[in-house]
Amino acid sequence: MELTGRIETSNSEEWKEKIVAGMPAEGDYELECGTLTYISSAGVRIIISIYKQLKQRGSKLVMKNVTAPVMEILELTGVSDFVTVIR
Repeated sequence: MELTGRIETSNSEEWKEKIVAGMPAEGDYELECGTLTYISSAGVRIIISIYKQLKQRGSKLVMKNVTAPVMEILELTGVSDFVTVIR
């Protein structure tokens, strides 16, 4: 699943539906973040929710090609401590 642009309060429900719909039935879930420029607290909540669902079934959430601004938010919120982040 490719995340693009900005994930913020105004479009978070739309993004949540897309991300959930793209989740594989089994195995790890990779999110391509190379063109994701911003993620708000609403977006972070989505990431945490998906992470928890995957963890329950023994899978990982992998965020690939994370941009510097998004990485800063993931670090500030502590998400980078438990989600696999590849820059």
